[in-house]
Amino acid sequence: MSTVFLEAPKRLVDITVDGATVRVPEGATLLEACRQQGIDTPTLCYLENLTPVNACRVCMVEVEKSRTLVPACSRRAEPGMVVHTDSERVRTSRRMVLEFLASSVDVSLASSDVRRWMERYGADPSRYGDPAPPHGAGERDAARPGEHHPREDSAADTIAQPVKVDNGSYVRDYSRCILCYKCVEACGEDAQNTFAIAVAGRGFHRVRRRPARLGVRLLRQLHRGVPDRRADVQERVRHAAGRLLG
Repeated sequence: MSTVFLEAPKRLVDITVDGATVRVPEGATLLEACRQQGIDTPTLCYLENLTPVNACRVCMVEVEKSRTLVPACSRRAEPGMVVHTDSERVRTSRRMVLEFLASSVDVSLASSDVRRWMERYGADPSRYGDPAPPHGAGERDAARPGEHHPREDSAADTIAQPVKVDNGSYVRDYSRCILCYKCVEACGEDAQNTFAIAVAGRGFHRVRRRPARLGVRLLRQLHRGVPDRRADVQERVRHAAGRLLG
């Protein structure tokens, strides 16, 4: 019986992760290399069957000779890379990301992994102050993207607001939304191609919204117009959604 290869064999590359040499297929991510070594690397926005969006920034690792930390979920392994997953820079970054998240979002119903990571990195969201009272209905919808103003008191600002129930299939509780983008990507070209959900706004005022009917048609046209340029389509879709949704 002859052997039939489904794809060309990939060249292996050697990198160093926390002092150990790791050999991974060319094109593998640093996250895959870490998991191969059994290194518990926290992720919130990553899912194996979705395109990495680098949204949560909790998987950041340190690569020698790199000026900044890099997202392990999307950074490809390169021959000779020296990676540190538990350096002081990495631990500080992860602690602050988890603190900022938990200070503005209710993570009480998050997975046990989130609580375990917060304990591991010593994340203390209470140091930003007691949670502010929830916003009134429609209050955050009226906020202008990118124009977040500091509170006058010492409370930690929150994105909590009344639950939005559009219908039985679409319920939005922003007080527990960590903006992982998984629902957005799944409704996009990674799975359903309906573009039923998009992200609007910037920074603290970024939220998930349903595009208008015209917006959905436009996003589909953008997707179909450049089917072989994945990254370009994604960028144009996000840009169009941002303009449509304010």
